[in-house]
Amino acid sequence: MTESRKPVDVATAFTEAWTSHDLDCASKYVGEDVVFNGPMGHAEGVKGYVGLAGLSQEVKDFRLIAAFGDDEQAVLMYDLITRSYGTLTCAKHLLVRDGKIRRDLLTFDSDKIRSAKAP
Repeated sequence: MTESRKPVDVATAFTEAWTSHDLDCASKYVGEDVVFNGPMGHAEGVKGYVGLAGLSQEVKDFRLIAAFGDDEQAVLMYDLITRSYGTLTCAKHLLVRDGKIRRDLLTFDSDKIRSAKAP
């Protein structure tokens, strides 16, 4: 299924599923050995990575700005429109092998989230 897809297609399909709260579908695009690093934390393995659903549940909408890639990697830039934090413009670099995401490096300005969580 995903083995014949280009990394940019895998990355986009995963992100669309994750932001629409379809975590079962999102999991299909993730390798068991996935490693995630982002401004709010680190996760390893499918359960930990897809389990970053706390932010996923905040998402009201997703707008893809750009998607690029080659045979092993993809770069996505997109807006996450969230319930509590407004719009977060995100950029991520994903390493994809055998049709599965192996690494996700996410960046966005986390100040809106950190400010909302401050006492």
